[in-house]
Amino acid sequence: MEDNKKKAYRYLLYAFILDLRTIPVDGTADSLTEEMRIKYISYAGAVAYLLHNFALTASNDFEDFDEQQFWYSIDCFNQKNPAIAASHFKQIFEDRLLELNQS
Repeated sequence: MEDNKKKAYRYLLYAFILDLRTIPVDGTADSLTEEMRIKYISYAGAVAYLLHNFALTASNDFEDFDEQQFWYSIDCFNQKNPAIAASHFKQIFEDRLLELNQS
């Protein structure tokens, strides 16, 4: 895999983590309803499950990484979890790759 693509995938992992940071953890979390807390926790758990192997692969310089399988799993995740907006991550990856290839 070319270096810019590796960098774009690592940036994608970073983007997922940034997305998780939107979950309130300070005093504002106290003002959330139980339903909202469950929603945030469910989201974090689902994303962690989705990405745990991806993070390991990234740490191993994408050795044996199957891009087609990765994007298939993202598509399946989006279909099974429509309330969790993760469909924009493909665009984040493509935008970052384009940016890297133009620099």
